[in-house]
Amino acid sequence: MIGLMLGDGHIQQRKNSRFIYAQSSLIIHHLNYFNHVLSLFKPYLSEDFVLKNRSFRDKRTNKTYSSVSFATLTLPCFNHYRSLFYDSNKKK
Repeated sequence: MIGLMLGDGHIQQRKNSRFIYAQSSLIIHHLNYFNHVLSLFKPYLSEDFVLKNRSFRDKRTNKTYSSVSFATLTLPCFNHYRSLFYDSNKKK
């Protein structure tokens, strides 16, 4: 969890927190890693969760990139990790 937070992970908080992980520039080894992370978080996903896919254009290079992400259920177990990485102004 800590390694993911140092990279592409982030935690949203409402009453409790949920973990969100996204991976962009989807070359095959990145997709394999994303699937591995997804498998680790399966117990924290809703039964009907949907992967979010999106494409975006980098205005600087005019290249189009794709990304995929998932979000866990909102659970109190993620509050501890949120407090480790975010200050009172919600900055990572």
